[in-house]
Amino acid sequence: MNDPREIMVIGFVESELEELMAGLEIDVKERLSNPLDDVIEPEIGRKFGVMISEDDFSAEGAIDYKPPAVKGEETNLEDVYDDINQVAEFISQASAKRDKLKKEE
Repeated sequence: MNDPREIMVIGFVESELEELMAGLEIDVKERLSNPLDDVIEPEIGRKFGVMISEDDFSAEGAIDYKPPAVKGEETNLEDVYDDINQVAEFISQASAKRDKLKKEE
């Protein structure tokens, strides 16, 4: 954030894991069709996160503990860890596919 030459993009997506993989397929095609090699450094840092709880920290009195939940549904943290590992694998597969196709061009 302190480097004026650095571009940071933050996006929020609500989707099922299958939809994420389809979106990554589109990303592979877009990045091959519209390469950014001339405008960015050789490395792109990518991070992702998963929302596991919606909390209200307004000044409406004491905040009682409640288990993590999104849209009123309690979050199963084991499922979250499994999903994170699956997303990481999807991203790895998409990156490998993009790199392979890029070399073939």
